[in-house]
Amino acid sequence: MKIFSKEGVEMMDIKSISRDGEKLIVKGKVMGAMSTTLLIKPEDCWQAARLLGLRVIMYLPLLLLKGCWSLRKKDVA
Repeated sequence: MKIFSKEGVEMMDIKSISRDGEKLIVKGKVMGAMSTTLLIKPEDCWQAARLLGLRVIMYLPLLLLKGCWSLRKKDVA
């Protein structure tokens, strides 16, 4: 999964997301050059949820479905 800036510049290429106890481990490359491992603690997830707000959190299931439908269309083509 790649994350881009609004200018279209690749900011992070996420290679894997796994779990280690209560933490999430995100491995990837930042700006195409620097390999990194991010540790996300439960309290970090709670802070992120507060940043997102209720409207965005309620939109997330639809966003997942749109992504699924988009990938299925690419697989068929």
